[in-house]
Amino acid sequence: MKLFSSIPKLFLQCSIILTYIILLPGSLFSEDIITLDLGNKYRITERQNLRVRINGSYKGYLFREYRGFLRRQAENLNHYNGEFYILQDMKRDSQLIAKAVDDVYLTDFLLNNAGYVSIDDKFEVPLHRSFPAFSFDAVAPGDSWVASGTDLIYDSSGNFVTIPFLCRYIYRGEDVYQTRPVKVIDAQYALRYKKDSFDNNISDIKSINGSHKAVIMLYKDDRGGIFIRTDVNQNIGYLNGDIEETTGFILTWYDGISALSVESNRQKIIKSLQEVDNEDILLEERVNGLVLQMQNIHFLPDSSVILPNERFRMDVIAKLLKEVWNSTFLVVGHTADIGTVESQYDLSIERSKAIVDELVLRGISSKQFLYRGEGGENPIASNLTEEGRAKNRRVEITILD
Repeated sequence: MKLFSSIPKLFLQCSIILTYIILLPGSLFSEDIITLDLGNKYRITERQNLRVRINGSYKGYLFREYRGFLRRQAENLNHYNGEFYILQDMKRDSQLIAKAVDDVYLTDFLLNNAGYVSIDDKFEVPLHRSFPAFSFDAVAPGDSWVASGTDLIYDSSGNFVTIPFLCRYIYRGEDVYQTRPVKVIDAQYALRYKKDSFDNNISDIKSINGSHKAVIMLYKDDRGGIFIRTDVNQNIGYLNGDIEETTGFILTWYDGISALSVESNRQKIIKSLQEVDNEDILLEERVNGLVLQMQNIHFLPDSSVILPNERFRMDVIAKLLKEVWNSTFLVVGHTADIGTVESQYDLSIERSKAIVDELVLRGISSKQFLYRGEGGENPIASNLTEEGRAKNRRVEITILD
């Protein structure tokens, strides 16, 4: 059971690499002191490709996609919170051998302008803390600095060990990557942990040995952003004697989201929705984005098959989403509180995926979608009446950026 339970945690440990350098100033390596500014809103897209072995036996090839959406809080420019979404597939010989896992992790932290993080341990992300951290002295090509950080690594039971590390950074200089000018930084650190009699943590982890090497490219043009490739090699030893080995690489993109872009998307959706005569499509503004709510969607009973009379509404939703073609859409299925909790949850996932499939057929890229189900856990009306159950039987589409 270590394979599927501990790998998602490993992914989070690896994937938060260099989360905090999205909008470094253009004068990063001038005579100015390095400072850090994430902007008011930003997103992360990360794709991880890993090979997994247990006790030397090859178990599969893991592809995982990870997306985060973080927002600065108005009362404190160092205060950020947001959500991280994870999609996971385990493949062997190009065949899917484990169901994709959708997970959502919330976070809330303070980050100073040198990269140091202050966060309550109740938050599971980010698991890299105070990484990267920058020199307080001005740097030039060839200069290096060393800074401390910590990783939280979890076992299959949800217990963690905290591992301090020292990371070495080297500024390589300016270059060109895929026709775009970049500044390049190398980063490298090792994880070393061995449980002893003075260790009072309750984790099943006995030892950890790992190395992480990252090449960071900060784009210098007006588009900005960052691209990172991280090579990962990590072994986790468990008290029962199992050794889990994970090797591979992570590709990460960071993009700022301007306030102008967010407001433009908002106005486009509002205008398009006003032109549509469909009272079963509602618009709501929430902290994490605009939400299109589709109530009383007609499926075959206890099925994810959408009835033909919903084709017009699918056309309308597709038209609305095409107005904000550069956004990410989170599709969440909800059911009425009928049947078992497990059946409600499974059905809500299947129905949210059916909505995604319909929208992809109408010309929207599948890469723009995240989907999950919440069963009957979050009703918006009473489940004691047919009218209330119809409202609860809904799909919500959040425009995350």
